Amino acid sequence: MTLAASLCGLTALATAASAATAHADIQRYTPEPMCKTMDPQTGIEATAREQIAETPRGQFAYYRLGQGSPLVLVTGFRATLTEWDAAFLTELAKHHDVIVFDNRGVGRSEADTSTFSIDDMARDTAALIDALHLQKATVVGWSMGGAIVQQLAIDSPASIGKMVLMSAPAPGSFGIPLSPQVEATLSGKPGVTLADVMGVLFPAADVSNAERCFKQDMFTPADYGKHPISSTVTAGQTEALRNWESNDQAGQALRAVRIPTLVMSGNDDTVVVQKNAEALKQLLPHARLLVVDGAGHAMMYQYPVALARTINSFAGE
Repeated sequence: MTLAASLCGLTALATAASAATAHADIQRYTPEPMCKTMDPQTGIEATAREQIAETPRGQFAYYRLGQGSPLVLVTGFRATLTEWDAAFLTELAKHHDVIVFDNRGVGRSEADTSTFSIDDMARDTAALIDALHLQKATVVGWSMGGAIVQQLAIDSPASIGKMVLMSAPAPGSFGIPLSPQVEATLSGKPGVTLADVMGVLFPAADVSNAERCFKQDMFTPADYGKHPISSTVTAGQTEALRNWESNDQAGQALRAVRIPTLVMSGNDDTVVVQKNAEALKQLLPHARLLVVDGAGHAMMYQYPVALARTINSFAGE
């Protein structure tokens, strides 16, 4: 990319951010306690059973929770499906048929693992939606999952009824990439501790509680097992995100997407900073921007019930 093109992209982003900020809704949720007490006998995990979907793109492991209109959750960088907050899923499942699944190469999702592009994972998501015969699903993408959902909307708009982009990176020069320090922490480099990871996922005031509560609050069905993230997945997803950061074509393609969209960003997110959400608001013709005051990157752990109710309300509009 030439210097002139780079400056043009930055100028466009600055203009978009300025305009988008003026049209953002600011949401101040009441603080919710971490270290939720979920009854193992009656909680959402008690009856959850892992299933395998057979698709033309391979097998995908998933859980199906609740009843109602379909809602598919696409998870983020180096994450398993267990890293959704259990209270968040519980609230969503009161009104929806909630599907959480592992991306390729994670857990028992055994699609082709020679490549891990955002496009690959978007096609995987479309294949799962098709295999489960979901109609007009609301698709929620968190972090890297938000990039996957954007690509899904570009490639397979018929797969989506509505979409929610939560803490999601904008593509190409429209977005602000992860800092090298944050990327190194989230990549699980030797010596990285839980405290280090919590320090980038949460605002400073919530890090201590996150260190104590994060694992307790995760969605952990008994039959899931232990599935560490391999070096192959880490390398593949890292490359996928870096390619997304240079994908101006996707940014331009989003301008033609007509899917109703809720873009959610924490104003204390140091992983995917708020300017990404502001850019997405400008790129997507039917997007609403909601900025959550005091929220970090893992906002569903800070405000699980309130956040789920916001998504429920949007999906039901």
